Amino acid sequence: MTSQQRGTVMVVDDEPLTLEATALILEAFGFSVVQCSRPQDVIARLKQEPVDAVLSDIRMPAISGLDLLDQIRQFDSSLPVILMTGYADMNVAIDALKKGAFDFIIKPYSHELLVTSVYKAINYRRLLKMEQDYTRMLEVFNKDIETLISERTMGLMALTIADKLRNPASVIGLKCRRIMEKGTMPPELLEDLRDIKDESEKLQTIVADFQSMLKSRHSMFEYEDVNSIMLTVLPVVEKEAGIKGVKLSVSLSKDPLRINAQTGLLRVAFFQLIRNAVEASPEGGAVAIKTASDDSHVTISVSDTGSGIPAKDVELIFDPFYSTKEERFGMGLPLVRQIVKEHMGSITVGSAPGKGSEFVMTFPVRWLAAGAGKPGND
Repeated sequence: MTSQQRGTVMVVDDEPLTLEATALILEAFGFSVVQCSRPQDVIARLKQEPVDAVLSDIRMPAISGLDLLDQIRQFDSSLPVILMTGYADMNVAIDALKKGAFDFIIKPYSHELLVTSVYKAINYRRLLKMEQDYTRMLEVFNKDIETLISERTMGLMALTIADKLRNPASVIGLKCRRIMEKGTMPPELLEDLRDIKDESEKLQTIVADFQSMLKSRHSMFEYEDVNSIMLTVLPVVEKEAGIKGVKLSVSLSKDPLRINAQTGLLRVAFFQLIRNAVEASPEGGAVAIKTASDDSHVTISVSDTGSGIPAKDVELIFDPFYSTKEERFGMGLPLVRQIVKEHMGSITVGSAPGKGSEFVMTFPVRWLAAGAGKPGND
C-alpha cells in the first residue's frame, strides 16, 4: 500500500527532535507526513496542503494543542485531530475529547499505539467523506427524479388544458359560421359574428401551435460514454447494497460505450433499475451489472437473486402506479422505460418465481437519419 493510499497526516510539535522522530515513525508505516513546528502556521498550511488527520502536541508555548483544536474545528469540523502530551492529566484528556478531539495519546507511547490511532483517524475521515459524497449524490438523484416527474406531469397537464381549449373554440367557430350562412340578420350582428369566428380560429391556431411545441420538445443529447455515466451511479447504490448485505458485482466493458444520451436522464434510469434490484434481493443476495456492445447496439443488464416476478405481473410492471410492493406506487420502472424510449432504446425483462430477474436495456450506437434528434415523447 502506498503512502497516498495510507493517507496524509500533519504532525505539529514545537520540539524539532520530537517532530522529526514522530514523522519518521509514521513514514516507516507508510503514511505521508507534513511536518509543522509552528502551531500558529497550521491553518495556513492546511489551506495549501490538505491532510487526512492532524497529530499535535498539547503543551506548546505559542498556541496550546487545545486552542489549536478549536481553530482546526472551525476550519474543518470533519478533520480528525489526535492530541499528545507528556503529562498524564486526565482532566486535559477529558477536555480534549469534549472539544472534539478524535483521540488522546499520553507520552511515552508505543509505535503501535501511535500508528493505530492515526490509522483509525484517517479511516474515520474517509468514511465520513464517503457518507457526505453519498448523501450529496443521493440528493442530486432525488432532485433529478423529482424534476423529471414534474416536467412530465406539467407537460401532460398542459396538453390536457390545450385540448380542452381547442374543443370549445372549434364549437364557437362552427356555430358562428352556421348562423352567418342563414343571412337573416342585421349587418352589425353579422359583423360581430364574423369577428367572433375569426378570433375563435386564431385561438385554435394558438392551441395547435402550443400542442406541437410540447410534443416536439426534447432535451439536448450528446455523445456520452455509458460506462462513465454508470460509474457516477455506483457509489450510491453500493452504499445501499452494503447496508442490506447484498453483494454488488460490476462488469463494465473495457472500451467506452458511446451513445447519443442525456447524462442526467440515464443516471436516473440506471439508479432506479439497480436500486430496484437491490431491494428485490434478500440479505446475502447478489446484484450483477454488465455493459457490453456490438457493432450497432449497447446493452446494460441488471440482474438480481430475488424471488422473481410472477408471469401475470411481468406485463404490468412498466405500467404507471402498478407495484408489487406494499404501500408504494410503482413509478420507478415506468420512468425507466420512458427514459429508455427517449434514447431510442428498448428494455426487456426476464424473470421467473424463485430465480430472480434480469432487466436488459438496449440502445442504438447511432440513431437512424430519420429518427436522429427526435427521441420519443410517449
